[in-house]
Amino acid sequence: MDFKQLRTFVVVAEHLHFGLAAEQLRIAQPQVSRRITQLEEELDVVLFERSSRVVKLTNAGRVFLKEAIALTKAADTARIRARDSARGSAGLLTISLIDAALLGALPTILSEYHKRYPNVYLSFKNRGVSSSGVLESLSDGSSDIVITHPPNRVSDEFDQILLVNDPMVAVLPASHRLAHDDHVNLTDLAQEPWVMFPRENDPTIYDRIIALCQRAGFSPRIVQETGHMLTRLGLVASGFGVHLIHRAWATMPYPGIVYLPLEPTANIGVSCFWRRADDSVLLRNFLEVVRLHRVSTS
Repeated sequence: MDFKQLRTFVVVAEHLHFGLAAEQLRIAQPQVSRRITQLEEELDVVLFERSSRVVKLTNAGRVFLKEAIALTKAADTARIRARDSARGSAGLLTISLIDAALLGALPTILSEYHKRYPNVYLSFKNRGVSSSGVLESLSDGSSDIVITHPPNRVSDEFDQILLVNDPMVAVLPASHRLAHDDHVNLTDLAQEPWVMFPRENDPTIYDRIIALCQRAGFSPRIVQETGHMLTRLGLVASGFGVHLIHRAWATMPYPGIVYLPLEPTANIGVSCFWRRADDSVLLRNFLEVVRLHRVSTS
């Protein structure tokens, strides 16, 4: 029993006419008769009562029709899903990302990708670890795509596209003496207490901030450390200290703080990473949208 026989049986049962079934199936009527005969022989039952004038389902035929319809629908669904998967229009993509990724180009990318491929399920993993730690999820295969700050060293097994390259800005309490200035000189923050994240959270960005301060002639006096961005902003709002952050975060209002341009500053990037060896159509389609909508500013 094959699906051609099943489909032929369902069409004949719908029309109760071998000639009309042949027209719908676009095959010769003798081929329709042959398929039905082969199916009956395999099942060892008579499915149709045939005469020169009438074609009727037998009791066995009526019972078998329900199962045949279910089987042909399942086959059609399987065929569509297989075809969609091969074309990259259905399936699963796992994306690991840092919170900051959602403040740049990524929402636009995700919106466009979802419009093009609504049947692809995106599984998101928020990683509260360093950039290098997030990238490990590519190596172990638990992520297809990683969106994070580029670390100083990136394995040759990965490729990347820069999505955002924003300058750092100063985060000050709204009550700070410099809060109403149009920008902040880094040297003006030399004597201030600082709020930071632990270095192990992101050594690349941590070291960049420390190096920026040292080039300005001082080492920041860090009084509070926390790995949670909202907690850091809350501490700044509460007057615990000042902070540096990349400009994408300045799009998110937070009560009690101000974001001010910083001079001198340094850029912080967010990139999309993937395995060079990954030839998935799903990945290729996603990267096509990324390339159309990536944002690079200075």
